[in-house]
Amino acid sequence: MTSRVAAIAALLCVALSGCATTTAGTATPAAETPLTTPESLPSLLLSATDVGAVMSSADMVVTRDVTAPWNDFARSSWNDSARLQDAADCMAIAGAAQQDVYAGSGWTALHGQVVREPPAAPSWSHFAVQAVVLFPTAQAAADFFAGSRDRWAGCSDRELTYAQQWAPDQVWSVGPVSTDRDVLAVSRVQRSPQTWSCQRALTVHANVAVDVEACSLDGPASAAADIARAIADRLPSA
Repeated sequence: MTSRVAAIAALLCVALSGCATTTAGTATPAAETPLTTPESLPSLLLSATDVGAVMSSADMVVTRDVTAPWNDFARSSWNDSARLQDAADCMAIAGAAQQDVYAGSGWTALHGQVVREPPAAPSWSHFAVQAVVLFPTAQAAADFFAGSRDRWAGCSDRELTYAQQWAPDQVWSVGPVSTDRDVLAVSRVQRSPQTWSCQRALTVHANVAVDVEACSLDGPASAAADIARAIADRLPSA
């Protein structure tokens, strides 16, 4: 009787898709993706030439290296509490690797660069910020990404005004937020005083967040997501 039951079970496995074969042995856990260390962060960023190639500009250089988040919020001027809260909530849309955005996230190290046409150039029409931010664990980085997705959505499909201390207010139209191949992205277009087109992009790989902004005066920009993916491809895999 036992052999007959076994034979019927074998026939069912042949007839039904998805049957698994049980074998003796010890289960081996899948290899975990190696964690990145602070020392390796600078090597993850793209060269100015590579950034320029993505942005269709042959004349881009690194104009600034940083190891701490930017604090653009502190350099803005706000004249009422509603606008102040709006700015704090939407700083991630305004720029990459912002201090208020990463506050309380548990990040442990950061390396970022500003890439644009040379300072000696008479004018410049391309601008990028690329940053890699280290977290103590992959879970901490994943939690930051999940929270960012919600915050970005709250600032999408609307108009944002950023008051400046020594210049006219910047007025931006923000588009919808999308997630494509694990890259969170949103575009914004400056309505005044200039007509910059920018894209923000964020992706997470293991314990590293890749945070990018790419802006151009040439028209709609979609380079930030491409830069973020290129940086993520440099990170170690399992």
